[in-house]
Amino acid sequence: MLNSKISKAVRLAIAFGAASTAAFSASSFAAEEESAEKVERIQVTGSRIKRSDLEGASPVISITAADIRMEGDFTVADALRSSSLNSFGSFSERSGSSAQSQATINLRGAGSRRTLVLLNGRRFPGSPTLGGASANLNAIPMAAVARIDIMTEGASSIYGSDAMAGVVNVILKDNFEGLTFNVGAGHRDQDEGTTSSEFSVVGGVTNDKGNITFAFDHQKRKGISDAARDYTKAKIGDLDGDGDIEAYTADTVGWSYFGATVLSPDFATASASLKCDDLIAEYGEDTFRRVDANEDWGPGSEYCMYAFGNVSYNTASIDRNTLYLSSNYEVADNIEWFAQAMFVQNSSFGRYAPPAAAWTNMSADNEHNPYGVDGAYGLFRWVGIGTRDGNVDDYNIDLTTGLRGELDWNNASWEVYYHRNKADNKSIGEFYLSYSGLAYNEQNDIDLGSDEGVANMKATTLQQSTSTFDQYFGGIGFDLGELDGGAIAHYVGMEYFEQTYADIYDGQSEAGLIGGSAGNSAAGDRDVTAVFIETVLPVTDTFELNLKARYDDYSDFGDNVAPAVSARWEVSEGVVLRGSYSESFRAPGLDLLNQARTFSAESAIDYNNGSTVSRQYDTYYTANSELGAETSDYINLGVAWDVNDNLGLKLDYFMLEVEDVIQSKSLQGLISDEAAGLISAVSVDTDTSNETFYLKRAASGVLVEAGTSYFNGAGFEIEGIDFTINANLETEFGELRFSNVNSFTLAYDSEVGGVVQDTAGWSGQPDLKSVATISWSYEDHLISWNSTYTADTSETEVDSDGDGFYEQTGKLDSWLIHNFTYSYNAGDYGAITFTVNNLTDEDPVFSSAGTWDNQDLYNNFGRDYRVNYTISF
Repeated sequence: MLNSKISKAVRLAIAFGAASTAAFSASSFAAEEESAEKVERIQVTGSRIKRSDLEGASPVISITAADIRMEGDFTVADALRSSSLNSFGSFSERSGSSAQSQATINLRGAGSRRTLVLLNGRRFPGSPTLGGASANLNAIPMAAVARIDIMTEGASSIYGSDAMAGVVNVILKDNFEGLTFNVGAGHRDQDEGTTSSEFSVVGGVTNDKGNITFAFDHQKRKGISDAARDYTKAKIGDLDGDGDIEAYTADTVGWSYFGATVLSPDFATASASLKCDDLIAEYGEDTFRRVDANEDWGPGSEYCMYAFGNVSYNTASIDRNTLYLSSNYEVADNIEWFAQAMFVQNSSFGRYAPPAAAWTNMSADNEHNPYGVDGAYGLFRWVGIGTRDGNVDDYNIDLTTGLRGELDWNNASWEVYYHRNKADNKSIGEFYLSYSGLAYNEQNDIDLGSDEGVANMKATTLQQSTSTFDQYFGGIGFDLGELDGGAIAHYVGMEYFEQTYADIYDGQSEAGLIGGSAGNSAAGDRDVTAVFIETVLPVTDTFELNLKARYDDYSDFGDNVAPAVSARWEVSEGVVLRGSYSESFRAPGLDLLNQARTFSAESAIDYNNGSTVSRQYDTYYTANSELGAETSDYINLGVAWDVNDNLGLKLDYFMLEVEDVIQSKSLQGLISDEAAGLISAVSVDTDTSNETFYLKRAASGVLVEAGTSYFNGAGFEIEGIDFTINANLETEFGELRFSNVNSFTLAYDSEVGGVVQDTAGWSGQPDLKSVATISWSYEDHLISWNSTYTADTSETEVDSDGDGFYEQTGKLDSWLIHNFTYSYNAGDYGAITFTVNNLTDEDPVFSSAGTWDNQDLYNNFGRDYRVNYTISF
């Protein structure tokens, strides 16, 4: 990678030195002697062996349900998105995406597909809408969450594929007794009416044989339209003050040349439709507008643009209902039956502007054609059809049943279970353009603006995404052998699972006969057989060595062995040094191995043609059946120091190196490769049917079409430091608590334009995220203040010298959000909680042009008030 080995060694030495200094200075703080009482052994995330030491050899951060409420989070996805470990942000509910109802987690900025999500320690399969490779956090009920564990280290040696950057383990409630009701409502300052609502009931019954816990959870949150925010609504005018209005500059925000623009047959010039003025007269200048395109297309060019920002949505709505059941029952001495069932239904609404679709091969006598020759190419907004509305319904069923127990042999405990997950997601799109209907109208001279003509052109799209996951698991933990520190603990197990995946589009979309939509069906299946072993060696009373290994055999691409070793040294009372090395892997997704050629309107800045702003270009993705698995190495060195009963500190240095990275060559990446001389553009009439990576440019240099795919790239390397503070102070006026989790990205070495560069601090990649919470509780009152900080970044990166190395230019500001919570517990009368998220009503971070370009890092909710009432019986 770019950093030299010497530089890496220095960083390791600094991190380890800091940890050692903190550790040994702790010896001056005498703590109370260890209690002789027997401590309960529990299972922690990252290990299948139960133990009494909560601070193990692997770093794990826990977020309790109370923490989530104090931080003001509404959903599980919100809680994880706001985590400092979600370094570069992650996907959230988004109108304009086929995954508009989904939400993901992206630890370390390594990609959501490299973060494994578990539910009660068991793999939660990826959503078929997300290609079966990333888990949908919106399928997890908020009311049933007991805590969330985040393990920041590679864990394929325990859990298999995808755990490269870490593991998120969502622990749901069990052995609950009583009945608790919660009802709440919220209002965003920048929107009208009630913008969120929730209702839940959690109950449980226990007898001497077992327990049944149940929960029903309803959450609803409205979407946000572009027109509802000043920074996303359509704007046009001489906004940059240069005396001219030019398309695709700071002068045209929320406007698209897909209005009534016509390109010449040779793509040399662009002109407004002959009917542009009629459209302006009918719909108004706030909808259609003639705009110069001298800078974007070429001298003398003009677009007839459409203001999509007046009607589209950016943030999609969610409306989720979940039923959760958990039970256990003692069927015999030392044998317990357990089961879990979860049923989730989530609906989402998103709205896009009327279909933006090309009108190809326009005839010379077409009333819009300004060239008077056949073959013109129209960029049209089919406003008569109406706005495209996306209605999504996701269904997820997760079932587990099994037996567990203990044996009268070497402290042995065992577990077997069957786990099934089924996802069935449907997306219905209304008011798209039927090219068949358009052709029918033209063939029969039917007025396109008439009721009959519009009806002929309307189309409804359907995307059905389904997956199944059937898992059979068996494992046993036992003690065998003894060292100075005690018995040697082992765990051995095996699992077998089968996965199916299908993403099926309607036939008209597959055939490319729908304007304003795209997609091709894909389907595949695989089965996996795995065996694994873990051993904990208590070398002394204070030093422990952990060894892990797992073998996975995949039916569709090969096999893999993932080892790991970690050590824990309690150098003095309350001070733990730890270190680990692990290897992980990520299997290629079923979607990438099986997907057909797919269209995408991908955004990019065409620097090579002089453009300085982003816009969409026709891009075609092709699957790659030869993809291999990614592999990774993860190193962690750290110290955990309980200074006293009131203060705890953790410092961890990490380095994650991922090789053979499965990555898509983005359109921006193709443009960068062109600048670096790695690819050459071809003319628009070139046959690219057998090409995977290509750029098509008009004679004027304007980019018309691109082709790309996924491949196993060179890889990337991430280095960073996590620093955590936990403190509490009891006084006669109540208890104060403080927590602060910081994640620093020291380096992010990745390939850009054919050259490996450190991209930490680049746009979209802040080098620091920090979350701090301070709370005060006194008698029946609780007040909490939570702050989340995202560091500033550069705005763009430019290869000004043409040597492949990019320089950071401009600056995007840091982002600091404050959340406030107050709760009053009235005893038998229940508790009321008042929350204000984004107390200072901060907008998301804007570009220098005043646009909001990163929805992963910065949300647009603004100030959000919520009130909840909870009562328990």
